[in-house]
Amino acid sequence: MHSQLIVHQPYRTLTNLQSDLFLSQDEANLALSIINDHYMTDLPLLYPPHIIALTAILLALVLRPNSPGGTATNMAAATAALAQVQAQASSRASGSNANQNTSSVSEKERQQEARLNKVQRYAGFLTESNVDIEGMVDCTQELISFYECHEQYNDKITREQINRFVKARGLDKP
Repeated sequence: MHSQLIVHQPYRTLTNLQSDLFLSQDEANLALSIINDHYMTDLPLLYPPHIIALTAILLALVLRPNSPGGTATNMAAATAALAQVQAQASSRASGSNANQNTSSVSEKERQQEARLNKVQRYAGFLTESNVDIEGMVDCTQELISFYECHEQYNDKITREQINRFVKARGLDKP
């Protein structure tokens, strides 16, 4: 029996959305890496390519590995930046503290605000579009579990265990 399987690629969706969502080159490269990794799972057979591309963008925006503190630190910093932006907006609306020194804002805070704006812009894009959010959640969970398994995998230990099982069953003898 001869057959062919055609799997559509999510790369075009990523390149089209890169300019619309103002993704940096690092974020686009990370999303490309995530897309390349998704081929080691069954996701290409289960979900359309645009869902996989949107999931890769989401993971690239939220789970950027650029800080040594990890994701929890990034999320805490994003929450703190959001609270700071909201506090500044409310103080400007009330008219108090209007002449606050803007040069005191550090570079790290500016980067965090820019990143938060990208995440908010992406969330707005998702709410306006008719995208299968449940599919994105499933893809996200699958990719995260894939990365967890990949991180815990040790080739040497696995080979030793296989050799032990083969010897225990006596399969190594002709």
